[in-house]
Amino acid sequence: MNSGVAEFQKLHNELDQLRKAGKHEEGLKHFTSDCCFMTPFRPPYGIKDAPEVMKNPKLQPYVNAESKIIVDDVKVSGDVAIDRGRFTVQHEGEKKGR
Repeated sequence: MNSGVAEFQKLHNELDQLRKAGKHEEGLKHFTSDCCFMTPFRPPYGIKDAPEVMKNPKLQPYVNAESKIIVDDVKVSGDVAIDRGRFTVQHEGEKKGR
């Protein structure tokens, strides 16, 4: 695992622990003010909209679900770094076989 991938994997793991602890606002401190989140179910949004997005009732099953991010690659161009990886989400019912 190259150092860029390892650093991003560590960051994703730390952010996941904050998410599980319900510390969403603290997790957002790791992002720049001009970052862009691209997620399912809505158009891309910025950091100012993130707290409201996380409170959306439609997203709660995903916010509270068991998840794992695996970073496969990191590309850097100038002052921008983009990580590519896999994101799996397991809902409560999936863990119980419902």
